[in-house]
Amino acid sequence: MSEIEQIGLSMNGFGVNAYIVHAPEGDIIVDAGAEPQKILGALRNPVAAILITHGHADHVGALEDVRRETGATVYMHPYDAENAGVTNYEPLQDGEGMALAGQGVYVLHTPGHTPGSVSFLVGSDQIVGDLILPGSVGRTDRANASWEEIEVSLRRVMPYWEPSTRLYAGHGDVMLAMEELGTNPYLPLGIV
Repeated sequence: MSEIEQIGLSMNGFGVNAYIVHAPEGDIIVDAGAEPQKILGALRNPVAAILITHGHADHVGALEDVRRETGATVYMHPYDAENAGVTNYEPLQDGEGMALAGQGVYVLHTPGHTPGSVSFLVGSDQIVGDLILPGSVGRTDRANASWEEIEVSLRRVMPYWEPSTRLYAGHGDVMLAMEELGTNPYLPLGIV
């Protein structure tokens, strides 16, 4: 059984999360925004892949350092890879199921915060980037962001929620999906 470990990072005083999925046959890094040595120091096994939820600097700022140290393949949605200047990556596709290090990972394209935002379903848990944040959702007041798309994306991830589902966001604490459902005013009702 895999474990998802949250790595709290600081990017010039701004808190951002990376995650390491400790899978049966290796580690999977999700988002490498800052402090590459802190990310690398949390590894337990060889890195099978680096997954990116979206292309903002606080999620890819340490990507090249982490990639160089691990030699792992980067997976990212092409819309955001292009905007972030990330090259030499495997493009993620909506509805794609991947087997990485003995762990199944299902990809949902969840635009709104950025055009290439994705969420990763790992077992019953979800790594959602900046789609859902504690008590909120990702910002839509930036270029290429869309509140309408965030709403559609929320409706895509919520049907997968189970009573035990945890949400691993780009910022803040790990959330229990059902608790967020009762307290987060931005989540649409009647989906789960």
